[in-house]
Amino acid sequence: MSNRVPGFARSDNFKTQFHILSIKEIIASRRTSKVLAKSPLEADFDQALLESLVNAAAYAPFHYMAANSHREKLSDNAPEPWRIYILNRTICRQLRKWLIGRNDKTKVAEMLAAADMLLQVTWCPTTADEPAGNAEPDGFDATQTNMEHIAATAAAIQNMILTATEHEIPNYWSSGGSLRERETFDLLGIPHDEILLGSVFFFPRNADQNQNVTMFPGKMRERRSFDRTWCHRIEGLNMNSSSKSTAQKVTTTVRMGRNSKVSME
Repeated sequence: MSNRVPGFARSDNFKTQFHILSIKEIIASRRTSKVLAKSPLEADFDQALLESLVNAAAYAPFHYMAANSHREKLSDNAPEPWRIYILNRTICRQLRKWLIGRNDKTKVAEMLAAADMLLQVTWCPTTADEPAGNAEPDGFDATQTNMEHIAATAAAIQNMILTATEHEIPNYWSSGGSLRERETFDLLGIPHDEILLGSVFFFPRNADQNQNVTMFPGKMRERRSFDRTWCHRIEGLNMNSSSKSTAQKVTTTVRMGRNSKVSME
Protein backbone atom coordinates (compact mmCIF):
# COMPACT_ATOMS: atom_id res chain seq x y z
CA MET A 1 0.00 0.00 0.00
CA SER A 2 1.31 3.44 -0.89
CA ASN A 3 2.11 5.91 1.90
CA ARG A 4 1.74 8.84 -0.45
CA VAL A 5 -0.56 11.56 0.83
CA PRO A 6 -3.10 12.74 -1.79
CA GLY A 7 -2.35 16.14 -3.31
CA PHE A 8 1.37 16.28 -2.56
CA ALA A 9 3.86 16.46 -5.42
CA ARG A 10 7.24 14.77 -5.33
CA SER A 11 10.08 17.11 -6.30
CA ASP A 12 12.57 15.55 -8.72
CA ASN A 13 14.04 12.58 -6.90
CA PHE A 14 14.57 14.59 -3.74
CA LYS A 15 13.36 11.80 -1.47
CA THR A 16 15.81 9.26 -2.83
CA GLN A 17 18.84 11.55 -2.90
CA PHE A 18 18.57 13.00 0.58
CA HIS A 19 17.89 11.82 4.10
CA ILE A 20 14.16 11.84 4.78
CA LEU A 21 13.62 14.13 7.75
CA SER A 22 11.41 13.18 10.66
CA ILE A 23 8.67 15.61 11.64
CA LYS A 24 10.74 16.65 14.68
CA GLU A 25 13.72 17.41 12.45
CA ILE A 26 11.54 19.44 10.08
CA ILE A 27 10.12 21.49 12.96
CA ALA A 28 13.58 22.10 14.42
CA SER A 29 15.08 23.10 11.05
CA ARG A 30 12.29 25.50 10.12
CA ARG A 31 13.57 29.04 9.97
CA THR A 32 12.48 32.43 8.73
CA SER A 33 14.31 33.54 5.58
CA LYS A 34 13.65 37.06 4.32
CA VAL A 35 15.06 37.31 0.80
CA LEU A 36 15.37 40.70 -0.92
CA ALA A 37 16.32 41.52 -4.50
CA LYS A 38 16.57 44.90 -6.21
CA SER A 39 15.70 43.38 -9.60
CA PRO A 40 13.46 40.40 -10.44
CA LEU A 41 15.26 37.07 -10.19
CA GLU A 42 15.26 34.62 -13.05
CA ALA A 43 15.64 31.19 -11.49
CA ASP A 44 14.43 27.68 -12.21
CA PHE A 45 11.52 26.62 -10.04
CA ASP A 46 8.90 23.90 -9.88
CA GLN A 47 5.47 25.57 -9.89
CA ALA A 48 3.68 22.26 -9.35
CA LEU A 49 5.76 21.59 -6.25
CA LEU A 50 5.17 25.10 -4.92
CA GLU A 51 1.41 24.90 -5.37
CA SER A 52 1.38 21.43 -3.79
CA LEU A 53 2.51 23.11 -0.56
CA VAL A 54 -0.97 24.60 -0.34
CA ASN A 55 -2.43 21.10 -0.01
CA ALA A 56 -0.81 20.81 3.41
CA ALA A 57 -3.23 23.47 4.67
CA ALA A 58 -6.13 21.06 4.14
CA TYR A 59 -4.90 18.92 7.05
CA ALA A 60 -4.86 21.73 9.62
CA PRO A 61 -7.27 21.32 12.55
CA PHE A 62 -10.24 23.66 12.85
CA HIS A 63 -12.99 23.77 15.45
CA TYR A 64 -15.77 25.87 13.92
CA MET A 65 -16.95 26.13 10.34
CA ALA A 66 -16.76 29.45 8.57
CA ALA A 67 -19.97 31.47 8.68
CA ASN A 68 -22.49 30.89 5.90
CA SER A 69 -21.78 34.38 4.52
CA HIS A 70 -18.28 33.13 3.66
CA ARG A 71 -19.12 29.54 2.74
CA GLU A 72 -21.84 30.45 0.25
CA LYS A 73 -19.21 32.15 -1.93
CA LEU A 74 -17.60 28.76 -2.63
CA SER A 75 -19.04 26.21 -5.03
CA ASP A 76 -18.79 23.39 -2.47
CA ASN A 77 -19.57 25.42 0.67
CA ALA A 78 -16.22 24.33 2.11
CA PRO A 79 -16.24 24.64 5.92
CA GLU A 80 -12.64 25.80 6.49
CA PRO A 81 -12.34 29.26 8.11
CA TRP A 82 -9.33 30.22 5.97
CA ARG A 83 -8.85 31.34 2.37
CA ILE A 84 -5.61 31.17 0.37
CA TYR A 85 -4.82 33.29 -2.68
CA ILE A 86 -1.92 32.02 -4.80
CA LEU A 87 0.33 34.49 -6.61
CA ASN A 88 2.82 32.80 -8.92
CA ARG A 89 6.12 34.42 -9.88
CA THR A 90 4.62 36.34 -12.81
CA ILE A 91 1.90 37.89 -10.64
CA CYS A 92 4.46 38.64 -7.92
CA ARG A 93 6.48 40.67 -10.44
CA GLN A 94 3.37 42.50 -11.64
CA LEU A 95 2.41 43.32 -8.06
CA ARG A 96 5.95 44.57 -7.46
CA LYS A 97 5.62 47.02 -10.36
CA TRP A 98 2.26 48.21 -9.04
CA LEU A 99 3.71 48.88 -5.57
CA ILE A 100 6.71 50.71 -7.02
CA GLY A 101 4.31 52.82 -9.08
CA ARG A 102 2.55 53.77 -5.84
CA ASN A 103 5.90 54.81 -4.36
CA ASP A 104 5.75 52.07 -1.74
CA LYS A 105 8.72 52.46 0.63
CA THR A 106 8.58 49.05 2.32
CA LYS A 107 10.69 45.99 1.55
CA VAL A 108 7.68 44.18 0.08
CA ALA A 109 8.65 45.05 -3.51
CA GLU A 110 12.12 43.57 -2.98
CA MET A 111 10.63 40.37 -1.60
CA LEU A 112 8.28 40.17 -4.57
CA ALA A 113 11.30 40.51 -6.87
CA ALA A 114 12.84 37.42 -5.26
CA ALA A 115 9.76 35.28 -4.59
CA ASP A 116 8.75 32.26 -6.64
CA MET A 117 5.32 32.30 -5.00
CA LEU A 118 3.33 34.39 -2.55
CA LEU A 119 0.30 33.20 -0.62
CA GLN A 120 -2.15 35.73 0.75
CA VAL A 121 -3.71 33.77 3.62
CA THR A 122 -6.86 35.25 5.10
CA TRP A 123 -9.33 34.11 7.74
CA CYS A 124 -13.09 34.54 7.76
CA PRO A 125 -14.43 36.39 10.81
CA THR A 126 -17.85 35.52 12.15
CA THR A 127 -19.89 38.65 12.88
CA ALA A 128 -22.71 38.66 15.38
CA ASP A 129 -25.09 41.26 14.01
CA GLU A 130 -23.48 42.93 11.01
CA PRO A 131 -23.80 41.81 7.38
CA ALA A 132 -20.49 40.58 6.02
CA GLY A 133 -20.47 43.19 3.27
CA ASN A 134 -20.36 46.00 5.84
CA ALA A 135 -17.49 44.57 7.88
CA GLU A 136 -14.73 47.02 8.70
CA PRO A 137 -11.30 46.09 7.29
CA ASP A 138 -9.19 44.38 9.96
CA GLY A 139 -12.02 44.68 12.49
CA PHE A 140 -13.61 41.66 14.16
CA ASP A 141 -15.56 40.66 17.23
CA ALA A 142 -13.28 39.19 19.90
CA THR A 143 -15.26 35.99 20.39
CA GLN A 144 -14.17 32.42 21.06
CA THR A 145 -15.29 31.45 17.55
CA ASN A 146 -13.05 34.04 15.92
CA MET A 147 -10.17 33.11 18.19
CA GLU A 148 -10.56 29.52 16.97
CA HIS A 149 -10.68 30.72 13.33
CA ILE A 150 -7.39 32.59 13.77
CA ALA A 151 -5.74 29.61 15.46
CA ALA A 152 -6.91 27.27 12.68
CA THR A 153 -5.60 29.58 9.96
CA ALA A 154 -2.25 29.86 11.75
CA ALA A 155 -2.10 26.04 11.85
CA ALA A 156 -2.77 25.96 8.10
CA ILE A 157 0.12 28.38 7.50
CA GLN A 158 2.41 26.35 9.74
CA ASN A 159 1.56 23.19 7.80
CA MET A 160 2.58 24.88 4.56
CA ILE A 161 5.86 26.35 5.76
CA LEU A 162 6.86 23.06 7.40
CA THR A 163 6.20 21.31 4.09
CA ALA A 164 8.35 23.95 2.37
CA THR A 165 11.07 23.31 4.95
CA GLU A 166 10.96 19.61 4.09
CA HIS A 167 11.72 20.52 0.47
CA GLU A 168 14.40 23.06 1.45
CA ILE A 169 12.38 25.99 0.11
CA PRO A 170 13.20 29.24 1.96
CA ASN A 171 10.06 30.91 3.26
CA TYR A 172 8.93 33.99 5.15
CA TRP A 173 5.69 34.48 7.07
CA SER A 174 4.98 38.21 7.08
CA SER A 175 2.06 40.13 8.54
CA GLY A 176 1.78 41.80 5.13
CA GLY A 177 2.42 45.51 5.53
CA SER A 178 1.15 47.15 2.34
CA LEU A 179 -0.21 43.78 1.17
CA ARG A 180 -2.99 44.00 3.74
CA GLU A 181 -4.33 47.34 2.54
CA ARG A 182 -7.79 47.68 0.98
CA GLU A 183 -6.37 48.74 -2.39
CA THR A 184 -4.22 45.62 -2.55
CA PHE A 185 -7.21 43.45 -1.67
CA ASP A 186 -9.14 45.07 -4.52
CA LEU A 187 -6.26 44.52 -6.93
CA LEU A 188 -6.10 40.81 -6.05
CA GLY A 189 -9.86 40.30 -5.82
CA ILE A 190 -9.84 39.50 -2.10
CA PRO A 191 -13.16 40.29 -0.36
CA HIS A 192 -13.10 43.02 2.27
CA ASP A 193 -14.86 40.79 4.80
CA GLU A 194 -11.76 38.59 5.08
CA ILE A 195 -8.73 39.49 7.22
CA LEU A 196 -5.14 38.82 6.26
CA LEU A 197 -3.29 36.66 8.76
CA GLY A 198 -0.15 36.24 6.71
CA SER A 199 1.60 37.02 3.45
CA VAL A 200 3.70 33.90 3.03
CA PHE A 201 6.65 34.16 0.63
CA PHE A 202 8.47 31.21 -0.93
CA PHE A 203 11.90 31.83 -2.46
CA PRO A 204 14.30 29.87 -4.70
CA ARG A 205 16.11 26.98 -3.01
CA ASN A 206 19.52 28.40 -3.88
CA ALA A 207 18.71 31.92 -2.69
CA ASP A 208 21.60 31.89 -0.21
CA GLN A 209 24.04 31.28 -3.09
CA ASN A 210 22.73 34.10 -5.29
CA GLN A 211 24.93 37.20 -5.24
CA ASN A 212 22.01 39.35 -6.38
CA VAL A 213 20.01 38.91 -3.19
CA THR A 214 20.24 39.89 0.44
CA MET A 215 19.02 37.28 2.89
CA PHE A 216 18.02 37.95 6.49
CA PRO A 217 17.27 35.35 9.17
CA GLY A 218 14.38 35.74 11.59
CA LYS A 219 15.09 38.23 14.38
CA MET A 220 13.76 35.99 17.13
CA ARG A 221 15.39 32.68 16.24
CA GLU A 222 18.51 33.20 18.39
CA ARG A 223 16.41 34.53 21.25
CA ARG A 224 14.37 31.37 21.71
CA SER A 225 14.21 29.87 25.18
CA PHE A 226 14.77 26.12 25.18
CA ASP A 227 14.83 25.90 28.97
CA ARG A 228 11.01 25.82 28.91
CA THR A 229 10.59 28.46 31.58
CA TRP A 230 7.31 29.19 29.79
CA CYS A 231 6.15 25.65 30.65
CA HIS A 232 4.47 24.93 34.01
CA ARG A 233 3.80 21.50 35.42
CA ILE A 234 0.58 21.18 37.44
CA GLU A 235 1.42 19.22 40.59
CA GLY A 236 -2.02 19.36 42.17
CA LEU A 237 -5.44 20.96 42.11
CA ASN A 238 -6.24 24.14 44.02
CA MET A 239 -9.38 22.95 45.77
CA ASN A 240 -9.76 26.28 47.61
CA SER A 241 -10.35 28.23 44.45
CA SER A 242 -13.81 29.54 43.62
CA SER A 243 -15.90 27.07 41.64
CA LYS A 244 -17.95 29.82 40.06
CA SER A 245 -16.91 31.04 36.66
CA THR A 246 -16.44 34.78 36.35
CA ALA A 247 -15.93 34.73 32.61
CA GLN A 248 -17.99 37.23 30.66
CA LYS A 249 -18.83 37.26 27.01
CA VAL A 250 -16.46 39.53 25.14
CA THR A 251 -18.23 41.85 22.74
CA THR A 252 -15.50 44.38 21.99
CA THR A 253 -14.06 44.88 18.55
CA VAL A 254 -10.37 44.25 18.01
CA ARG A 255 -8.56 46.25 15.36
CA MET A 256 -5.30 44.89 14.00
CA GLY A 257 -2.56 47.32 13.02
CA ARG A 258 -2.85 47.61 9.25
CA ASN A 259 0.74 48.80 8.87
CA SER A 260 2.26 46.47 11.44
CA LYS A 261 5.68 45.10 10.52
CA VAL A 262 5.59 42.19 12.94
CA SER A 263 6.41 38.82 11.40
CA MET A 264 6.09 35.25 12.63
CA GLU A 265 9.62 34.14 13.48
